[in-house]
Amino acid sequence: MQRFSAPRAGYRAWIAAALLGVSAAAVGADTLSPDERLAAIRKGLVQAALEGPTQVSATQWIDASGALQESSSFRAGMEVRGVRVLGYDADAQGDPLARLQWVGAERAGSLGAPAKQPQCSAAHDGALQHLLAWSWADAGQADADTAPLLASLQASVLAQLQQGAGAPARWRLVARPGQSLRSSYQQALLGSSLDNIPWQLQFQTDLVAAPLPAVSVVETSSKSHGAGAAPASAPAEPQGVLVRLRMDLMGSTQTQVALQSSTTLPLQAEDNNWGPPSLSASTREQVAAQVRVWTRELQQHLGCLPVVADVVQAAGAQVRINVGSAAGVRVGDEWVVAHDKTVVQRALEPGVVDHTVLARVQAVGPYHAELRAIAGNPNHVKPRWTAWSAKALR
Repeated sequence: MQRFSAPRAGYRAWIAAALLGVSAAAVGADTLSPDERLAAIRKGLVQAALEGPTQVSATQWIDASGALQESSSFRAGMEVRGVRVLGYDADAQGDPLARLQWVGAERAGSLGAPAKQPQCSAAHDGALQHLLAWSWADAGQADADTAPLLASLQASVLAQLQQGAGAPARWRLVARPGQSLRSSYQQALLGSSLDNIPWQLQFQTDLVAAPLPAVSVVETSSKSHGAGAAPASAPAEPQGVLVRLRMDLMGSTQTQVALQSSTTLPLQAEDNNWGPPSLSASTREQVAAQVRVWTRELQQHLGCLPVVADVVQAAGAQVRINVGSAAGVRVGDEWVVAHDKTVVQRALEPGVVDHTVLARVQAVGPYHAELRAIAGNPNHVKPRWTAWSAKALR
């Protein structure tokens, strides 16, 4: 048995000529039937795969009759994070062809060559936004004086993030329920679509130093004190604590952190004799400056990615995905459902693009949407498949 793997420019050119032809005039999506739109997207996936380096793997063996057999497979050599539908054209034969934009983590000129940095596109998926389910954890036990400072820190961080996640932002925050505190029975009873939000934004605080005790500062004076008189003292300085705050961004189906950052902050308490301690004005400004840095990092990372959903339920033509009205999904929107994000890399393998399905949104909740397949065979669709918007960008 022989097996080899190599880039084959000839194979790619032959496949392109056979399947795609030369694109011509633009075609309006409204003039195409669902089957035609799905066929155009499938062709677009093949074209996207051909734009990158292609790896050909061939296996040869002698069968029982002594005849030489050979099997070949084609795989695109790039990692794809998401796909956007830009519009529709017509190929040389007049058949519709979707213009797709794929967002890759790596893009190499040829197999074995150093990968170039991906070019981030600012194209927007209509009105779609990434949903980030935030959670907050304080490591260790905080005493009665420290706990209010940590609560004040949490409120300050979240308030600043909410300001950063305004209309121009590609993301928005959603409070995440405390799943880790639930039993299996409670999760089955209380679980909802809120548990399946695509992105998780986790914060954790760790005490670096114990709370600093309040110390009275003795006033110095050139005058001598009278007999038995105690030296005058200034009001006690507010206590403080040093904490390390870490932020982790992770996809709900990922095992690795997508974005991580940490900082050490001195939390100084504001002088308040009538209530629990709260952060001083100078500390709140330090927190705001750090959150502005994190906001830019989130915007840069998520702004490069199309909004991608996961299939959480599939029963025949009925499909449920884990994004809804909170992300901008509306009834009537169309989505492409595919095996996973590797559909572009594997688009040259037999049968891969044939399993893609075009589905239309029938009902929407805040954190999920119910879709019905309108083109393609929905019997292939399984939970944990991937879906992305099929709406052409304007």
